[in-house]
Amino acid sequence: MQMTAEEFDRERRYQTVMFFVRKMLDQGLISEEEYCRIDTKNRAKFQPVTGTLLSGKRLLFKENRGNMLAGKEAQSFENGNKD
Repeated sequence: MQMTAEEFDRERRYQTVMFFVRKMLDQGLISEEEYCRIDTKNRAKFQPVTGTLLSGKRLLFKENRGNMLAGKEAQSFENGNKD
């Protein structure tokens, strides 16, 4: 199934907003409860196609990796080297 241009735009806007909301959570500017409320409101507003599937999932972090080994880029990122 291919996304329409409108679906892609909604998904892009949702993911962009939530990127910054996650940064706020990581920096302690908002609580987990506030994050969840903001996410719920943004999912209702933007109606993302995949956003609800991946909501709250940090796929690049080791706790979400399961039994798969990450490449050196992911390991470097997890260790704080963002180069």
